[in-house]
Amino acid sequence: MHEPDPRTASRLVRPLWAAYVAVLPFHRVWRLPWFGLKLQPPEIIFLGLAAVSIALLWRGRRPGRLALADVAVSAWVGANVVALLFASGPWAREAVIEACGAVYLAGLYAAIRITSTPRLLDRFSAWFSYSAMAAAALGIIGVVVSWIGYPTRLSTTVVLPYVGLAARAQAFTAGPGMLSSILLMAVPLFLAGRIERRWNRRDVAGLAILTLGLIATVSKTALCLTASLSVMWACGQPVGEAGSSRRSHVPLWSAVAVSLCVAMVMAVASHVMVLRDADVPSMSTLQLVGGRPIATFHWRGESWVLIPTTYTFNNEASLVAIARTWPAGVGPAGQPAFTAMLQREGRFPPSILMTTPHSTYLGTAAERGVAGVAALMALLTAAGITIHQLLTGPARRRWEAAAFAGIGTGFLIEALSTDLLNCRHYWLLLAVVVARSDSVRSA
Repeated sequence: MHEPDPRTASRLVRPLWAAYVAVLPFHRVWRLPWFGLKLQPPEIIFLGLAAVSIALLWRGRRPGRLALADVAVSAWVGANVVALLFASGPWAREAVIEACGAVYLAGLYAAIRITSTPRLLDRFSAWFSYSAMAAAALGIIGVVVSWIGYPTRLSTTVVLPYVGLAARAQAFTAGPGMLSSILLMAVPLFLAGRIERRWNRRDVAGLAILTLGLIATVSKTALCLTASLSVMWACGQPVGEAGSSRRSHVPLWSAVAVSLCVAMVMAVASHVMVLRDADVPSMSTLQLVGGRPIATFHWRGESWVLIPTTYTFNNEASLVAIARTWPAGVGPAGQPAFTAMLQREGRFPPSILMTTPHSTYLGTAAERGVAGVAALMALLTAAGITIHQLLTGPARRRWEAAAFAGIGTGFLIEALSTDLLNCRHYWLLLAVVVARSDSVRSA
């Protein structure tokens, strides 16, 4: 039997890492027969990365000591399999596809853990930042082209509450929300890689592209950047340098307060909207709001309403699913079909067609039950413990660890109104964080 050559596999690791990170924001490049949109450039590069990982394992490469995150990732796969066993009815096919997606993401985590080296980890932040810059630039170009009046795949033009008709940057990602999530992760990583050295004009231009790209998405996710950067700055300040003239110290409690304020704003703004009474029919047609107004008031001679958004109803559907199917859950990707049943019962507005979970926390509980909740808590706990270990590690890695803490804070807030567990970039980052912790402890 022919055995894989470990030297060949090792030589392929660096280009595969670089290639995967480079194509990570390209989620909607083509539609293939049979696969549709499921097989995109990241998945193709992953096949090579997975093959190299298997070859290295075959020859004795190990990803380091067993980490809590490794157990948590395995638990997440197990939770999807358990939930899949209870899935039945019209969404069984979608449940299988969703469970396969969880296996893929766990495989990505494992491949990064197996193939990581200190040099690759050192390059990750720069590679990811440049990849995100390219996506941001494409999104900005798309918005400009849309403003001129030409349709483009790089942006989408929609009606937004409080904004009206607007072009939203999306580049080749799955949508504006996905691009904003990638850029939310890229900004702290980019800053961490440059904060300890002298800035130059190219760095300023890079940060400007990332920031403008995030703004161009016109996404609520952009609000999380304030919390991310405040936590990063507070955690990145070395102990004993509070009086340093080079940096102003930000107490951690202040960063926590900022983060809680951002979380409250995100939660409220996502779930209720203030509209002129006359605008309610058009906003309902656009699936931005639904149901009856919570309150009505008059201001400047006009009638205004406080009305629930689609996020409110989708989260209510998650709660009903939890109540009816706990502890099993409705199965992976089962909430849309469950919501359709609620619509037939008259418990969910029939005008709302976007019925996927709108919260990582509630969506996990609704679709994967108690096993999913336990796995999610394990993932969050493992990530938090690992980042804390890095923050108390070598001083030269402190700003990188601080960036991880800031990104983690942004994730927790973003997860209030977005299902993030299918986002490749967060699974990639988790693997990098754990691999960096292994590298630091073995140094």
